[in-house]
Amino acid sequence: MAALRESPLSGGSPNHDTSATDGEKQIEDAVLTPPAQSQAPAPPPNGGLRAWLAVAGGFLFVLNSWGMANTFGVFQAYYSTNLLSTYSPSAISWIGSIQAFLLLFVGVIGGRALDAGYYNVLFAVGAFLEVFGMMMTSLSKRYYQLFLAQGVAVGIGSGIIFTCGVSIVGTYFSTRRAFAMGIVASGSSVGGIIYPIAVREIINHSGFPWATRAMGFIMLFSLLLGFALLRTRLPPRKSGPLVDLESLKDPAYSAFVLGLSLAFMTYFIPFFYIETFALRVGASEHLSFYILAIMNAAGTAGRIVPNFIADRVGNLNVIIPITYISALILLLWLTVHSTGNLVAIAIMYSFFSGGLTNSAPAVVGLLSPELNKIGTRIGMMLTACSIGTLIGAPIAGAILKSQTPKNSSGVGDVTKANYDGVFIFAGVGMLLAAASMHYTRINKKGLFFFGKV
Repeated sequence: MAALRESPLSGGSPNHDTSATDGEKQIEDAVLTPPAQSQAPAPPPNGGLRAWLAVAGGFLFVLNSWGMANTFGVFQAYYSTNLLSTYSPSAISWIGSIQAFLLLFVGVIGGRALDAGYYNVLFAVGAFLEVFGMMMTSLSKRYYQLFLAQGVAVGIGSGIIFTCGVSIVGTYFSTRRAFAMGIVASGSSVGGIIYPIAVREIINHSGFPWATRAMGFIMLFSLLLGFALLRTRLPPRKSGPLVDLESLKDPAYSAFVLGLSLAFMTYFIPFFYIETFALRVGASEHLSFYILAIMNAAGTAGRIVPNFIADRVGNLNVIIPITYISALILLLWLTVHSTGNLVAIAIMYSFFSGGLTNSAPAVVGLLSPELNKIGTRIGMMLTACSIGTLIGAPIAGAILKSQTPKNSSGVGDVTKANYDGVFIFAGVGMLLAAASMHYTRINKKGLFFFGKV
């Protein structure tokens, strides 16, 4: 601007009116200053203390959002035999499905608000709803109370927290984004290990109300710590629509979002029904509970290893094969008739599907030419995926109900149900998801996996 002010346009000429007002000078500066230069964000640091602290904060955010969704299997089993024993598996699964649906659905609003600079407000609202929802769950006795507290309140809060975590961390990295996002996403598996074990042990010693209250206190402390570590890097983008319609005209982005929506329709099904399925194949009640924690432990590695590879060979070159493999594993579930086979296939599914879910934000970053629109595009993706999440587990529950014999009291006995239809539905849905994602790869680089993309 110094050079501009010395030019004839800005007062360098001897004929310039020295009585020009400050307001005129401000208008002149605004006209002559290129907006792109004043608003262009700095390139990602790809490391450094602040970046890795952001990764740690994002990890805690995902632990308390997606990790909560991965925990619902223990509640599904408890409700089926205690609080909601007269309700069908499909009806109970609606609580977990609405929680997972809202976790993703609020992304389009949360992502745009985050881009606009409202991170502090978003965190306050999200953390309050999550903790409040768990405290209200501890007081709930009826279905509608659990639905509103654990399904709606925790779901909305989780969605806000999750969107903040994955969107902000993505702005700190370009060359190592997939690996960083893998560490962040592993929080979902760690949450899926810690919370089920804590809930089960506290239920046995102090009862269900104190188990959910303890979860609320753990969430409050870890969310506050995460907020202290995770800070925004980019300047706010105040203007702009809630939805980036231009991105929908990109066939690669649209096909990827469609594929991911189909994947999320089936992803949670094993996590919701693994405990009752374990009882079906003869596992002890003790093993049936811990198998959910075993799955989530395998998912921890599945959220880091594929992303470490993705930074070298490309995100799409990793997410597509592991989606095909996840589909195959879901269909192989039809052959499981013993606890040994169940543990093996549960570990394999969690490992590969973990890479599927956490690689998605990195792919969106790849498909987003403008860094300050990543939050909006990730939010749009999550909202689209929420539809699949909402309907997937209840459809599986309805299929299961039709294949569940009733006991002498007229209540369905899920330990004697036929799960074949459930896993055929899940496997075919995941296969269609892989095919749609593969189209994105074809659009960008070609059919075969040559070249990093």
